[in-house]
Amino acid sequence: MRQPSSIRAELGWLAFFLVIFVVAVYLMVRFVVPHHFNDKVAIMLAAIFAGLTLIFVRAWVMRRTQAR
Repeated sequence: MRQPSSIRAELGWLAFFLVIFVVAVYLMVRFVVPHHFNDKVAIMLAAIFAGLTLIFVRAWVMRRTQAR
């Protein structure tokens, strides 16, 4: 049975998501928006990218820790 994760671990994952999100928004606004792309769509795409990155990295980390 899985143990619930600590608040510190969840805050770490939130910080990881926010870092990925901020970097993705910066890159989208810098390189995509100037080419007549809607900024709201670029931010939404950055959020989707950051969310998917969080899901895959967290699953990879959990799989590695369970293998030990």
